[in-house]
Amino acid sequence: MAANYTPMMQQYRDIKSKHPNEILFFRLGDFYEMFFADAELASRELEITLTARDGGQSTRVPMCGVPYHAADNYIAKLISKGYKVAICEQVEDPKSAKGIVRREVIKIITPGTVLSESLLTKNSNNFLAVLLEDGQALNLAAVDISTGECLWATFSGTNKLTDLCDQLFRLMPAELVLVEGLSSEEISTFLQTRLQNCLCTILDNTEIIDINQLPAEHFKTEDLPDDPGAFKAVGYLLYYLHKTLRTDLSHVNRLTKYNSADYLVVDSTTLRNLEITQNMRDGGKKGTLFQVIDFTKTAMGTRLLKRWLEFPLININKIILRQDSIEEFVVRPAMRQEIQEKLANVYDFERILTRIEVGLANARDLNALKASLASLPDIKTVLSSAKTSLLSDINFNIIAQNDIVDLIEKAIVDNPPISVRDGGMIKCGYNAELDQLHQLAYNSKKMVQELEIAERESTGIRSLKVGYNKIFGYYIEVTHTHAEAVPINYIRKQTLANAERFITPELKEFEGKILGAQERIINLEAQLFLELREFLKVKIQELQGIARQIAVLDCVISLSEAAIRYNYVRPNISSDRKIVIKDGRHPVVERLLVNDMFVPNDIELNHVDCEVMVITGPNMAGKSTYMRQVALLTLMAQMGSFIPAREAVIGPVDRIFTRVGASDDLATGQSTFMVEMNEVAQILKNSTANSLIILDEIGRGTSTFDGMSIARAVIEYIKQRIQAKTLFATHYHELTELAEHHSGVSNYSVAVKERGKDVVFLRRIVPGGADKSYGI
Repeated sequence: MAANYTPMMQQYRDIKSKHPNEILFFRLGDFYEMFFADAELASRELEITLTARDGGQSTRVPMCGVPYHAADNYIAKLISKGYKVAICEQVEDPKSAKGIVRREVIKIITPGTVLSESLLTKNSNNFLAVLLEDGQALNLAAVDISTGECLWATFSGTNKLTDLCDQLFRLMPAELVLVEGLSSEEISTFLQTRLQNCLCTILDNTEIIDINQLPAEHFKTEDLPDDPGAFKAVGYLLYYLHKTLRTDLSHVNRLTKYNSADYLVVDSTTLRNLEITQNMRDGGKKGTLFQVIDFTKTAMGTRLLKRWLEFPLININKIILRQDSIEEFVVRPAMRQEIQEKLANVYDFERILTRIEVGLANARDLNALKASLASLPDIKTVLSSAKTSLLSDINFNIIAQNDIVDLIEKAIVDNPPISVRDGGMIKCGYNAELDQLHQLAYNSKKMVQELEIAERESTGIRSLKVGYNKIFGYYIEVTHTHAEAVPINYIRKQTLANAERFITPELKEFEGKILGAQERIINLEAQLFLELREFLKVKIQELQGIARQIAVLDCVISLSEAAIRYNYVRPNISSDRKIVIKDGRHPVVERLLVNDMFVPNDIELNHVDCEVMVITGPNMAGKSTYMRQVALLTLMAQMGSFIPAREAVIGPVDRIFTRVGASDDLATGQSTFMVEMNEVAQILKNSTANSLIILDEIGRGTSTFDGMSIARAVIEYIKQRIQAKTLFATHYHELTELAEHHSGVSNYSVAVKERGKDVVFLRRIVPGGADKSYGI
């Protein structure tokens, strides 16, 4: 059948055969064309017209296409729907090609490898993750190719799958690559329920050679994993990146290890229940703790703040370093406001650096980089008076880049075109040859007028005109009435109804200069721009370090802004393993109240007389809000933030567990009660004496006596075996008697005021159990 197709169509089929899993964007002139099944699929998904073209020997094949200059928008739609796109370009000059122009796939765009600004979410990371099972361990390697961040982790033991899924939920990868041989029903279920938008790719490892060489060639020796399985996972990650991007990856130059012992572990269930970075309604930012405290001015700062929320600290000294810097901005508002003004001029140059590295940056990107770096000296001047250690370190590590700012200022015009090939982006005075070409091109109109005057005088034909069109180029036009006066050196070019058009050797030479100048201008500008980009590549690693410092500074200022606006206080971080909060407030709920005042509450959890709080009271009285509030304030304190309270003492916890609300998972055959029991089992299995546990209405999904027995057993197990600080809300009033049998179990309830038949919830948590139910 191959012989039936035209040479171009056969070329398409040959290239497509190597990329069966991608939609092939095949460059033909100013369009990317798709054929056969790809065309049918793309026309449906992109809602563009499906046509057909001659494929050879009367064969018509389905076809659709998109303009190359607008391709990003179409690719974004396909990527968002979970497809991969292979970009096939001409790789030789059509003028020198013998036969059909040679074409090759220059890159493959997948959800985890997108680099175009229009395809990325500004304030979120875009992770690609690789999973590899090696022996008894699960190994994870992940990268945000748009920022250069790269990390690895190893999970082992009985909880390895749960821990892995929790980490994936925090990363929210756009694409997950499973190395062939890894198969887990639990991972598949997790992807279906919690990461529905994540594309899953199976990597065939049979074609990979020397996978162990890649990490050593790419990263510093001291950064490489010492675990063989993790080392391989990093190798597969690099292999996949090279296979898809087919470009330099020098900007991915730091490899960090995720170690759960360094952070307060917040599992996926708790992240979801507490709505820390995503709400439960649509997965968005609205109504989350993230939204409340986010006053960042830069995209880099926003991404880092989200990471601070998902990875709070355990180390007391590191927490205090952040607190000190926040406090300095709180007590020095002028310094805070000055830096905020400067940060407002800082673009997302972390991602701009990546585009420079891979050759996608345009002149507008360079101007954005210039504006960002131009703010550094002023930021350093303001920070020079900082007293705290963290801010002093930031100031030291931010290095002014005046040479880059000056170079870009001299080279790039203020409002350059989007495309590098459009010309008009290099300033006058930057390059002498370019200035001469511009002079020639810009003065061409004047030169044509002078030539026309000269020809009129030499021929005596007053109506003679010198003109230009794209088909014939420059010409001399003489009407038929003056045909006898045409000089002998005029060469006839075209006959019109009323005139003749001629050329001369001198005019042809002039045309070559003018048209050659315009083409040379575009080529020379592109060459100068590429040289500028190559110069910046050398500075990328240093500039990435500055971007990270700017992000930290932005986060600290954001948290100080929240503290000032919302009347937050600095909690005392203690090693006493207790949580004491006076007049604490729920950071999200208090912002949502318009006409009502939020009622603050106290809490004291310790390992002496109040290890387990049993909280009783009617529905809608505020029990869940109170418990979530305690968890959120603890998390905020451990990320270094100030908190909504009058005063507080927080002993860092190692994990926060929550079991709140009723939900089922019918897709996997789990009822509400089964989901509840599985979550409780995981909490009892993984919590320690240093954990904080939030349990709401355990045992509600079954009969009264069975549910009460389960609830009682859970409380007793936590008290006797785990000894974790626990908040336990329940409708089972009978459980209040546990306080009589177990020291450290305390009863609390929601204060209620009755006025005749009316019941008023006071939203106050007070000592003692509820004495009755109100049927609400």
